[in-house]
Amino acid sequence: MPLLLAALTATGPLGIDMYLPAIPQMATEFGTSEGAIMLSLMTFFLGLMAGQLVYGPLSDKYGRRPLIFVGMSVFVLGAIGCALAPSLPALHAWRLVQGLGGSIGMVIAFAIIKDLFAGPAMGKMMSLVLAVLGLAPVLAPLAGNGLLALDSWRLIFWAMAAWGVLVMLACAAVLPESRSVQARAGYQLGRIGQTYLSILRDGRFIPFAATLVVAQAGFFAYIAGSSTVLIRHYGLSPTAFSLLFALNALGIVVAAILNPRLHALWGVQRTYRRANTGYALVMLAVLACFAAGITHLAVLCSGLFLAVALLGLIMPTGSQLAMAQQGPVAGTASALMGSLQFGAGALVSAGAGVLVAHSAIGLVQIMALCATVSALMAWTLFPARQAG
Repeated sequence: MPLLLAALTATGPLGIDMYLPAIPQMATEFGTSEGAIMLSLMTFFLGLMAGQLVYGPLSDKYGRRPLIFVGMSVFVLGAIGCALAPSLPALHAWRLVQGLGGSIGMVIAFAIIKDLFAGPAMGKMMSLVLAVLGLAPVLAPLAGNGLLALDSWRLIFWAMAAWGVLVMLACAAVLPESRSVQARAGYQLGRIGQTYLSILRDGRFIPFAATLVVAQAGFFAYIAGSSTVLIRHYGLSPTAFSLLFALNALGIVVAAILNPRLHALWGVQRTYRRANTGYALVMLAVLACFAAGITHLAVLCSGLFLAVALLGLIMPTGSQLAMAQQGPVAGTASALMGSLQFGAGALVSAGAGVLVAHSAIGLVQIMALCATVSALMAWTLFPARQAG
């Protein structure tokens, strides 16, 4: 089950990472700037945000399996539309559709984990899924670069469509329904607004979720700006960029494997606080180097590797803490958290496209700001009994 849940969750990240090496080629074909192509990342994030708000409550009411097939079908349709897009506006529109479909994986996978597991077992399963999921950003740019060598960027979107079909078939074959009939019958879809408000007011949800949203905004800035920074400003080839991106993503895998051990050693909340603190210290150190004129590629890449690895601790731990008390409305809570994350991602990716156009320091500044704010939140929002 962890492999299938990771594959389902990976649909969204594949839609983000797989086409990054192709951005320069896409800009050339459409006769526009790389920043304009990066807006397709923003529209994808908007789709991820909006889709989760819909799928979460519907999965609580009608079950997890039916929504998987709806969402993945929309993802496949969007990917095919992107592959056939005749213009940049058409690409942006189909990326929005693709994001609406791709959002299903993240909502459903975490809701299924919450349906079936609790306490340390839930944390272990989330870390295991994230460890496998961490292979998506490792392999996606490499796969995208390989497909780019075979044909144009359009082949990448055909491959995304094929992935969506394969995941649907696998889910149909082996994934059981995890939401009980009684739970579905007891969920009142007409009170969705009240449900969202009650979750937002829940002191056991919002401090951890808000900190996670801010921390992950820095990660989305990295995703949106890294190709421009490394390919344009540092002169790397698409292949070299893909390898560096994959190396950083391996940090997430290693961190996710270590995460349960750190939870046992420090406690869940203390791990979350310390990981956010380390994230801030790393990015502030990189920013200080850039401010002093030390902008060597090794400085940037070592800082990004450490920051992304620490995010590999922050993301599953924050999700576990935010979701721990949301059992009856797990799908809705997962959807709300995901929509907040990708709403922030849409804003940050748009800003990153502007800030990295002329200098690499823009990416460092955004990530340092997000990391510092998330660390301050981790030290101030959690009551002493929660902070561990």
